[in-house]
Amino acid sequence: MDSHILQLLQEGATSVSNLLLKMYKRMSLSDEEMMLIIHLLSFQQEGNRFPTLQELEERMSLTPARLIQTLQKLLKEEWIRIDEYIDQQTGLRHEQYNLTPLYRKLYQSWREQLTASRIVDSVAEPFAEAAAASAEEPAGLYSRFEQAFGRPLSPFEIETIHMWTEQDGHPEELILTALREAAAVGKLHIRYIDRILLEWQKQQITSVEEARHYSLRFRRQAPSRDYRQPL
Repeated sequence: MDSHILQLLQEGATSVSNLLLKMYKRMSLSDEEMMLIIHLLSFQQEGNRFPTLQELEERMSLTPARLIQTLQKLLKEEWIRIDEYIDQQTGLRHEQYNLTPLYRKLYQSWREQLTASRIVDSVAEPFAEAAAASAEEPAGLYSRFEQAFGRPLSPFEIETIHMWTEQDGHPEELILTALREAAAVGKLHIRYIDRILLEWQKQQITSVEEARHYSLRFRRQAPSRDYRQPL
């Protein structure tokens, strides 16, 4: 029994964005299409960039004809695409499924939902300035990160920032302070900022002023120390 359990654990897991799982219905993807996308992700994370139809058939309950139809629909509607790449070791050309179009559509759908939510809030409470300001804050926070990174945020980055505010309860000004701290040391990465916020949480830091004092002491005590290193 133990050996079977170990074998199951060694199979690993497939990482799928929670935002994608929440939004795919809104994006007009069917359950079959989403399941096929999940299998493509699984194959990619196993190192197989271009699974054959037979390999996909072995994992799915779709008929071969239905599988081909679903795959063609995803390609035609530009949810996914097939790219060519050259193996640097062998020099051979290979094909691979590229899911970047899917994530671009996910990002656009998320922004549209956010905008629609803000419009509804403004109509429901046209004279409540505080409520209107609150509705604009999330978009402003994401925009500040996009400006700092110099590019649109990825679904993973969007989800991480959402968790900081909704799940961890970090004040938005504190999150922006962590963003500035990361920029000051030239490490504008979402995981690095997450480490900063985690360290501040451990130190029970809840205000911008406390964060600034701690960061100042942190650098004075060990100028070369990194937030990714244990304290």
